Formats: sequence, C-alpha cells, structure tokens
Amino acid sequence: MHSVGEMTDEDLISYIKQSADKKGFSVLFKRYAHLLLGWCLRYLKDQQSSEDAVMDIMEQLIQNLHRYEIENFKNWLFLVTRNHCYMRLRGQTHLLMDDLSQLDSEDFMEKQEDMHLQIEQKENDLHEAIEGLKGDQKRCIVLFYFKKKSYKEIAQATGFEEKKVKSHIQNGKRNLKLELEKSSFRH
Repeated sequence: MHSVGEMTDEDLISYIKQSADKKGFSVLFKRYAHLLLGWCLRYLKDQQSSEDAVMDIMEQLIQNLHRYEIENFKNWLFLVTRNHCYMRLRGQTHLLMDDLSQLDSEDFMEKQEDMHLQIEQKENDLHEAIEGLKGDQKRCIVLFYFKKKSYKEIAQATGFEEKKVKSHIQNGKRNLKLELEKSSFRH
C-alpha cells in the first residue's frame, strides 16, 4: 500500500472516508491549495477574499466529504469552488445593487451570469488544452504556471536542461494558444 502522500486523489478520498485521518486532508490541501486560490482569484478578484474562500472550502470539505461520491476530485473541487465563489459574488451583487439602483436588476444579473459562463468556458477550454499537451510540455507548463517553479527548479525536478525547460514552456504556450483559438471558433 502507498503512503498517504503517494495515493491518487480517489484512493486518498476513500482512505479519508474510512479512517477519518486528518493527514489525508493535509495532503489534499497541499495538492490543491494553489489551484483553489487561482480559481478563487479569477472569480473574486481579491487576494484576501480568495484566501478566505480557500479556507472556507477546505473547512467544508473536511466536514462534508463523507456525503459525496466523487469520481474525479479535481473536477468536483473546481465545481465546488466555482459555486462557492458565485455565492460570495451574489452577496456582493446585492450590496452593489443597492448602490446602483438605476440599473435594471434582471439585465444586470443576466450580464453577470453571462460573464461567469464565459469565464467558466474559458477555464474549461484551458484545462482541456493543457491536458492535450505533449507530456514534457504539459509537465513544464504545470510546474511553471501552477506550481510557480523557476526554470532552474523545473530543470532539477525533470532532469531537463534549463534551455529545454524554456523551450517546452514556450512551445507549450504556443500550442495552448493555438488550441484555445480553435476552441473559441467552436463556441
């Protein structure tokens, strides 16, 4: 059996449900805190609110994980995060509506919902495009942009020369851009 830190997300969730071991939550937090924060920042546009949202989401996860059957944890977590941020934004929207009473509320809410749907679609397209990258490009892109690693740190982690890391990132960005342009034509 793998150690807790080496388990897949799905195995880790099963382990947590069976054992209620807090170390499992710590591993999930370490794996996903940076993504959660990034997703929250996209929606909430504020560092402190986003950090608060991450902590709220993880607290809810600890309390309620046993209630859910989760097949793909990352996708499930994205949906939970998006919904949490929408609820926070809804609360802000009501305050904003009081100050902007000259706006037609239905029109305003439709625009807000359209904006959220567009953001969600772009994020989904980006995640799909990243998944479609070749192995080395994907690995370097994820380490650089999501794990915030330097070229040197990526070179150490992957065994690539720094020039090769830079090349993989540049080629990966170009391929992502091309794929995202294709996906924008499909929508």
